[in-house]
Amino acid sequence: MYDGLTSLDIKKLFSFGFYTYGFGFFFINLIATAPFFALDNIEMTIYIPRIITSLFAVGSVWFVYKTASLYSTKYISILIAFIVLTMPGFYIYALRFAPDWMMIFFVTLSVYLFAKDDWSFKKYFWWATAAFGFALASKIQAITFIPFVFLYIFYDSFKYKTFEGLKQKIKLFLKFIGIALSIFIITNPYLIHPIGLKAFTMSFVANMQSNATDHGVDTEITISDKLLNVIDIYYTGVALFIIILALAIYISFTIFKKSSKKSILPLISIYSIVNIAYLFFIVNKAWPHYYLPIFTLIPLILMYVTNRFNKYNYLILGIFIALQVSLHIPEYRLLLNPRFTGSPPDIELSKEEQLKISNDLNTVLEPFVTSDTNILISAYQPFDFRSIGLAYENVHVINGPISKSMFILEDFINISNSKDPLKFIQKDFIVLAKNDIYFNKEKLKTRVDQDGFREAIEIIDNFNKGSSLGYEKFTDNEYFYIWIKKK
Repeated sequence: MYDGLTSLDIKKLFSFGFYTYGFGFFFINLIATAPFFALDNIEMTIYIPRIITSLFAVGSVWFVYKTASLYSTKYISILIAFIVLTMPGFYIYALRFAPDWMMIFFVTLSVYLFAKDDWSFKKYFWWATAAFGFALASKIQAITFIPFVFLYIFYDSFKYKTFEGLKQKIKLFLKFIGIALSIFIITNPYLIHPIGLKAFTMSFVANMQSNATDHGVDTEITISDKLLNVIDIYYTGVALFIIILALAIYISFTIFKKSSKKSILPLISIYSIVNIAYLFFIVNKAWPHYYLPIFTLIPLILMYVTNRFNKYNYLILGIFIALQVSLHIPEYRLLLNPRFTGSPPDIELSKEEQLKISNDLNTVLEPFVTSDTNILISAYQPFDFRSIGLAYENVHVINGPISKSMFILEDFINISNSKDPLKFIQKDFIVLAKNDIYFNKEKLKTRVDQDGFREAIEIIDNFNKGSSLGYEKFTDNEYFYIWIKKK
């Protein structure tokens, strides 16, 4: 994208790959980091996006507070918002380069504006609609917020069991959808082009299909796995979660009580229940960030209890926060550990370990590389390529199983949308980590994409035999196998 910005190449500018993430997220980070790319200050290009994500995270908590303050006192609202800050996931995902907090910022803003609108369907409603549009434009996952808006518009139909004004409500809902989609398309203009639309569609379909297989892992992720490995670690203890879920179920039924005052709390409850059910029963993944919007909003439903038992409101929230903090002391220790970088725990390395792995690789490669050398390398590898004279564009990361399209022109053309051979880059070295799945027979058995990984094994075997694919064994060290392009 930086090359596209500096060369005014629109194709490169929109070639950010993760099309279920919004272009706006990448563009904001690109503009903020462009001066540091120009100065070759790689450290700041990593640091600045974390600041941007953290600002969106803090902004999200602010709108949780602002929403709570519409229904409760200042100090109760502060405690409600503080609950979000007790969740380890808040900090972990503030360090990740992903649009989750940007999306959640606009979702919480939308909830606040809907609460301000208070079913008057005037200016705050349309501002809330625009905010949702920007949430959707940030990350397509925001589509799961639509049940909240549907219930907001049709609230009286459920409450009074009437079809009165149904036609107007349907029109209003369609207008909401139309405005949101317009913002989504305007902020992701590549969708207007057939190739851009195809790239988005393929990315979206692949992502939805991966919900059943966890991107190729043929293992059933149980509800117990999600409770213990996601919710309990990143958000709240299992017992507290069960209490909150029970409360959400109870509150959700108040939407049908004619005597109850209109409130967004049943809407948040139903939104949370629907999304938890979807993630528990349909999505075969234990990805913590999928739950982040739910647990950012769900503390708001505690106001139902504090408002009902006003005399004990501080005691109720105090006990909840004390339990929440005490249950996550191990996670807080990890967050305060200087070693922690925000990477997944299974690939978390100390600075010393990262430096050793990188230095060992550079020792092997440095005598043989020039500024024009291109390297294809396993993902998540510490590699200080600049110290051996390479630039960012010289390093190509393998996502998924290694395939011929990554290093053979004909195969690249076959899968390319543009069919442009100039986009192909010949790789001089191929570097695979020894802890990659290709070298672990037990892990390989769990992969759904058996054909893809079978081809990957055949490719590696071909490399080792130095035959038809044009690469031969160069060397290996403690951490990597390395192959070189045959002359």
